[in-house]
Amino acid sequence: MAFPLFALGAAWYVGTVVFPLRYLDTVEKYSEEYGVDRVLILAVIHAESGFDPEAVSAADARGLMQINESTGIFIADKLGIEDYTQDKLYDPETSIRMGTWYLSYLGGLFGVERTVLAAYNAGPGRVREWISSDDYGDGENLLQIPYAETKGYVEKIELRKKIYRLLYFWKL
Repeated sequence: MAFPLFALGAAWYVGTVVFPLRYLDTVEKYSEEYGVDRVLILAVIHAESGFDPEAVSAADARGLMQINESTGIFIADKLGIEDYTQDKLYDPETSIRMGTWYLSYLGGLFGVERTVLAAYNAGPGRVREWISSDDYGDGENLLQIPYAETKGYVEKIELRKKIYRLLYFWKL
């Protein structure tokens, strides 16, 4: 009898503490608006900031979706966000809106989710270089990710997507 209670408690802990469903209304709103899988958005937020809206990386990327300064300026211009400052990324709605739009934008450039994630991590310019390289691409597709950090990032997001789908299959 103790094992089922332990298993239930462990599942609750993993589902609510380790892999939470925070900001779900905002995630769903921008998922629909920009045509991005909401599980992908949750996985990116989990990996990038652990759902901490005040997160700042060593590269000064900020907010839930860890957007850096140059990417933030680019996105703000495309979305018509007036008076943009990097501090606006600490607002969960702004971070999720901008990060989700950017995932959608990268999806339009690359089409394949693994390539989109590589571009989210390493930048679209670098991914274009890899695609055009005989060592990593075929001119149209990214066949291999040469940076260990970016390869690990893509794998981390893919794993988080699987975990979210497993934990919240009835909700997502």
